Amino acid sequence: MMISANSHLKKGYVLQAGVISLFLLFITAHAWAGADSQPENGSQTGPVTVEIDAGVPNAEDAVWEEEWEAPKAIADPLEPLNRLFFHFNDKLYYWVLKPVARVYSGFFPEDMQIVVRNFFDNLRTPARAVNSLLQGNLQDSSEEVARFALNSTVGILGFGDFARDVLGLRSSYEDLGQTLARYGAGGGFYINWPFLGPSNFRDSLGMLGDSYLHPIIFLDADWGVIIGAWTFEKVNYTALTLGDYELFTETALDPYAAVKDAYQQYRNGLIENQ
Repeated sequence: MMISANSHLKKGYVLQAGVISLFLLFITAHAWAGADSQPENGSQTGPVTVEIDAGVPNAEDAVWEEEWEAPKAIADPLEPLNRLFFHFNDKLYYWVLKPVARVYSGFFPEDMQIVVRNFFDNLRTPARAVNSLLQGNLQDSSEEVARFALNSTVGILGFGDFARDVLGLRSSYEDLGQTLARYGAGGGFYINWPFLGPSNFRDSLGMLGDSYLHPIIFLDADWGVIIGAWTFEKVNYTALTLGDYELFTETALDPYAAVKDAYQQYRNGLIENQ
């Protein structure tokens, strides 16, 4: 049965489309207004992260001084609001997500968690295939289509990664945020979403766009099922990465700034295919 356009809008992927749709218009006008007051070099007011022996070349090394270029800081005109949401997400992790993930790990061993991760990763294959095609990479797009077909059938609905394990077909990890960047769109300004975590204006639009390529929009499921699936995926991912967040944030002088910088470097690496 064909789903109406109304239903598609109602059932955009899980909490991503819902949360982004609620906040995006509100923060955009405020952020662009605030961005005008940001220094051109991307510096910002607020706590400063001090780095000791961070690998920056000495002033005497003229060759490295010419080649090395500090990464440009992303504009953060919403910093007070972003810090509030970061604090909210941090408490949500320690008080809810981490305890639940520990209990979950007691019932589901790591092998089972990987199977669940494969299933949810397979559902994102259509978005990766479309974005690879939009970026002009026909090989990656065709391989993603092959991965989806193989893993959804031989791989038993994606619970097994037959395409990778047997045929060596690996995911391209492309998304709409990367596609927009390839066509010259900058990150805009930094956004730390409640529940969803770090992002920027461009990647937030990308998440919203990719949500309409998710197979779940073609299912006649109510919001309870959709949010339940998203929560299950989040708990499973947390169970697989327990300890990583603590190790990263507890060793940082300013956890908020550390997460922001790490996100920017991670996304830049994906965009440049590093």
